Amino acid sequence: MLELKNISKSFPGVKALQNISVNFQNGEIHAILGENGAGKSTLIKLLLREEVPSAGAIEVNGYTVNRLKRRQIPGFRRSLGVVFQDFRLIPTMNVYDNV
Repeated sequence: MLELKNISKSFPGVKALQNISVNFQNGEIHAILGENGAGKSTLIKLLLREEVPSAGAIEVNGYTVNRLKRRQIPGFRRSLGVVFQDFRLIPTMNVYDNV
């Protein structure tokens, strides 16, 4: 389960996301579409805890993402499956280990 509750994210001079609320249930498939600068990458970074929301709460698989301690983040990320457009492969690992 993934739930966004009134998420906002601002950077200096830019409101990337403003008051986003949505709930996705296990087994559902969704796509995030939008123009350049619409906040798609920011949303994914928030879900992965690469960024922290300026306001609101994110819950994924029982984790309150914006409250995770630094040491909890790697375990949390292992509970997710994300495919990046740039692949983010580790060059010293084989294909199987990268997957």
